[in-house]
Amino acid sequence: MFLASGPNLGFLYNDAYAPILGAKHPQALGRPFKEIWSEIWDDIAPLIDKALSGEATWAEDLPLLMHRHGYAEATFFTFSYSPAFDDQGQVVGVFCTCTETTDRVLADRRLEAERHRQRRMLQQMPGFVGMLSGPDLIYEYVNDAYVQISERTDFIGRRFRDVFADIEGQGYFEAFETVYRTGQGMVIRGMELRLHGRTETQVIDFVLEPIRDEESAVIGVFVGGYETTEAYQRGVALQESTGHLRLLVNELNHRVKNSLATVQAIAAQTFKTAETFEQSKKDFSGRLVSLAQAHDVLTETNWSGASIREIVDRTVGPHGDGSGDRFKLDGPDVVLSPKSALAMSMALHELGTNAVKYGSLSVESGHVEITWRVIPSQQGLMLTVVWREVGGPVVTAPTRRGFGSRLIERGLAPELGGEVRIVYDPTGVVCTIDAPLNKGV
Repeated sequence: MFLASGPNLGFLYNDAYAPILGAKHPQALGRPFKEIWSEIWDDIAPLIDKALSGEATWAEDLPLLMHRHGYAEATFFTFSYSPAFDDQGQVVGVFCTCTETTDRVLADRRLEAERHRQRRMLQQMPGFVGMLSGPDLIYEYVNDAYVQISERTDFIGRRFRDVFADIEGQGYFEAFETVYRTGQGMVIRGMELRLHGRTETQVIDFVLEPIRDEESAVIGVFVGGYETTEAYQRGVALQESTGHLRLLVNELNHRVKNSLATVQAIAAQTFKTAETFEQSKKDFSGRLVSLAQAHDVLTETNWSGASIREIVDRTVGPHGDGSGDRFKLDGPDVVLSPKSALAMSMALHELGTNAVKYGSLSVESGHVEITWRVIPSQQGLMLTVVWREVGGPVVTAPTRRGFGSRLIERGLAPELGGEVRIVYDPTGVVCTIDAPLNKGV
């Protein structure tokens, strides 16, 4: 708090106000109010004038551009100005109680921006996505694809059974409620859906996963999937065709099964281990985007393989700041098999996410060096990929392995037929991947 009184509004303040002044303390004691805060005077002068006229004022989270550490910085304050009276009842100054709210306001803005980004990512997913909470399965979120396939728009705050009263008896209510009750996820393929009492049938493939809180208690259900009516119909026709066409159908089914299994595994681990509901949505979205980016690269080559540089560029790009200085890449052009490309993409995404949260990308001075080399050995040609974090905070080994670390150390090695090692060096995390080129890399 402070008191500004006298003809020049001389400034007196308590110890709690001193940090707000920054480098202006202690020289500000006794100096005129306007001289101390000249840079914000135009913003606060109307409020001071009201107080000097006898009227108390109040401002909440008022933005002020202050110069208190030798540079301009955006700040926010909640405060009140009250008239200060002398013994004769005359206004002689202004009394202020204030709280700096800069950290909270900026944190709220970052959180809101992150929520918006997550919702935007979920909206861009190719399939339908919904999140329901509580034993009554109340809708909290659906994306546009969910609205389109369901042929209705009024979801948020309503029960699943109320929104879809027309699908009673088709097995959907029982499936969702079983997942919530048992805490066990489901993968459901080729399930028929008839809306609004119509006779025509849609076919959908989808996954159901329990959403858990920080105590691992089930608090909701996640649903995501695709309409596969056309694929299902083509599959029936192909089964009646030649052996070659049946082989194509089996390949299609295999890919769909693997994709759904991957989505289920990611969803199960993400919603099982995340500390908060918002964090689970963020982690799940990031992992699906990484998977989709690898699929995009493979699709461009008809799933014949993918350039390691292309996989690295697309996977780590979202973790940079757009300047090109956060990642330093070096290595020859090597083509990865589809299976290896997907595994490499997921591993690099997890490394990037951890670097942004805890490692070298969490500070402005840090960066990541990614190098890869093809080295002759007695077993043949070996591909060695090294992820090295530089310039970040001091690294300490985690006390437990999260899903991301397990995915890298246990999931990537079998896919590549090689070895994966993560070293928590105090100067920066180093991940080394060694794989023989003759093992499908």
